[in-house]
Amino acid sequence: MRDIDIVRAKKGEGKLVTDFVKKVKAAMGQETEWLFLNNSEMEMRRIDEGTDIAYKAVTSDTGELCAVLIVEVPSKTGGENMGEYVNLSEEEMKKVVHIDTAAVSPEFRGLKLQRRLMEKAEEEFSDEGFRYFMCTVHPDNVYSRKNIMDLGYRPVWKGEKYGGTLREVMLKERL
Repeated sequence: MRDIDIVRAKKGEGKLVTDFVKKVKAAMGQETEWLFLNNSEMEMRRIDEGTDIAYKAVTSDTGELCAVLIVEVPSKTGGENMGEYVNLSEEEMKKVVHIDTAAVSPEFRGLKLQRRLMEKAEEEFSDEGFRYFMCTVHPDNVYSRKNIMDLGYRPVWKGEKYGGTLREVMLKERL
């Protein structure tokens, strides 16, 4: 088995990250609504500017990109804050992080890369004072849902998001 490193993407790697997500989505077949990337141009710009943070799983030997995770801090972007689903105060809403998009290349599935990427993001953002980690998952995506639940997230809402796609909103609180 190859060694895989989890690293924070650099500013300027937005295109690399968003192109990877699009490539993974294209290879998904019927489950394409399991993976959602709102606006790849906007996301690319946010990663390049450092407003959104991306993490990469890369092979240690060649640097091959295996998986990515995009994290949004809604208090920095002014976008929707999923803290509203659990009625957080205005002050607590500033401590919310969205684990926004995770994509794993088909040939690297089963290695718990989504989980490892999320753990890295949680660790770094906890160190910066963030307390509420939120994400969405398609209820039929048993693999991602299991990874998320195994990390201690719990469902707090279920319904249509992203233009009519069924999603569960998940929450993890870290003290």
